[in-house]
Parts: sequence; C-alpha cells; structure tokens
Amino acid sequence: MTHLRRTFASWTIAASLALTGCAGTMREQIYKASEAPIDIAQWTHVRPQTWTVKTADGLTLTGYYWPGDPMDRDVILFFHGRGSNQGVAARYAEHLTGRGDHVIVVSYRGFGGNPGSPTQADMVDDGRRFIAQARNVIGSNARIFLVGHSLGGAVALHVAATVPVAGVITLSTFDKLAESAPGGMGALLPDKWNNLDAATKIRAPLVMIHGTADDRVDMDQAGALFAAAGHPTDWLIAPGAGHNPDMATLGPLVSEAVEAVDDDGLDGYPTALPAGWAVRRK
Repeated sequence: MTHLRRTFASWTIAASLALTGCAGTMREQIYKASEAPIDIAQWTHVRPQTWTVKTADGLTLTGYYWPGDPMDRDVILFFHGRGSNQGVAARYAEHLTGRGDHVIVVSYRGFGGNPGSPTQADMVDDGRRFIAQARNVIGSNARIFLVGHSLGGAVALHVAATVPVAGVITLSTFDKLAESAPGGMGALLPDKWNNLDAATKIRAPLVMIHGTADDRVDMDQAGALFAAAGHPTDWLIAPGAGHNPDMATLGPLVSEAVEAVDDDGLDGYPTALPAGWAVRRK
C-alpha cells in the first residue's frame, strides 16, 4: 500500500482542516477531479454520442455513448478513476466497441465539467442514474455490465452492491481507502470506500484484472479484494503491467468476459491469456 501512504502523506493540511469540519477540503484531495477542457475528438477515433443524465438533485451529468447492435442487449458502462474525466475514459472505453455491445462512459458530479461536488454517496447514486438511463434508452431487458478503473472500480462495486447487474469487471482497484491512510488519518476521511464490504454484497460474477507492477494499488490489496469477493470471481494477473490500463490488450479480455457471463461460461474464461499471465478462480 506504499503508493496510497505516499498520497495520504501529502494530505496533512487537509486532514487538519477536516478536524474543524472542512470535509470538502479532504474530498478535493481524495478525488482530484481534472478541470481540463474535454475535446472528445482528441481522445477517440470514432466519435461517440453525448449522453446526459439527470441526478436526483437536479444536476445534469455528461458522459458518452457508442450504440451497439440493436439486437444486442449487452450494455457496458465504463467508470473512470480519480483525477480523470469522461474524455480520458472514452479513450479507454472505445476499445470495448465494435463487437455489438452498447458502450457508455459514466462520469460523476464535479468531474469533467459536470456541476456539483463529489462524495461517495453521490457518486454511487450518479452511477445508478446512468444505469437507469441505459435501461430507458436501450430497453428494460438490457444486460448491464460495469467496468471500472481504479476509483471507478470502487464506484462500480458499490453500485453493483445496491442494484442488480449482469457482471462487474475491475481494473487496478483497491480494497479499502480508509485503511490505507497512515497515522490514523483513515478515521478523518469523509468517504471510506470499503470495497471489501461492497464485494461481499454483489450478486453477479466479478472479474478482476491487476498488474504486478501497479505502483498505486499493490498486489496485497488486489488479493484482499479477491478474498472478500463471492462466487464466481476470476482474478487475471498481468506481469509487469502498471496502474493505467493498456486497453489494446485488456479490451478483448473485457469483451470476452461479457460473452462468458452471457454464456454462463466464466469457469472457462479466458480462452487464451497473454504470455506470462495467470488466472485465479473461485
């Protein structure tokens, strides 16, 4: 957990402010939402449609959508991580298109020009709103798959713990944010992101993909998440892979996972692994 300890070590001032009730300052450090303008053409080869969602408190959030085959009921929602935005996420999610599935880029309040300020509860509800919008547009029989990178994996896990989905795929996702903080600072965090607890509540197949050279979320955290998850769970271990996903490699594996869940064949997934990779199952 060394990377998170280094990150939290820079939050000492925010922590002291949190003691006086400035939870917003602490959240600014947790989420580090990118304020860079988004030019979607810069990030994608095939331009997606703009996808807007209205939140329970009246905010309008902007994501992106690539329509799939009209007869395909599979919908992949991609959740981006800390310090990112829906433009960067579109660059990743584009690798999931072209196989018939509908693909939606989720974003949250306070990220990528969206109004509002992020909190754990609101980000989870924002994710649920994207799912509801997907069902409204694509059909009530849509099969919803959540794919989340880093903090986005945490959001996906917590969303899946509260609403039915067909499957969840996490990329480089941690176990518990609060317990990674040094010197008792975890108690000060306004948002705990206990992914171990969320993993126990998911009633859908889970696929985890994690690199051994991830310098932000170490293998111990991935192992703890795997241990907490229910059945079935597949953990794909990528030797030498870092924190940010190489979607040229991971995209086909994510799409194959969707197909495997559809066919109730996760025990045979993946049919082939890149050289040196390993898989653990339960």
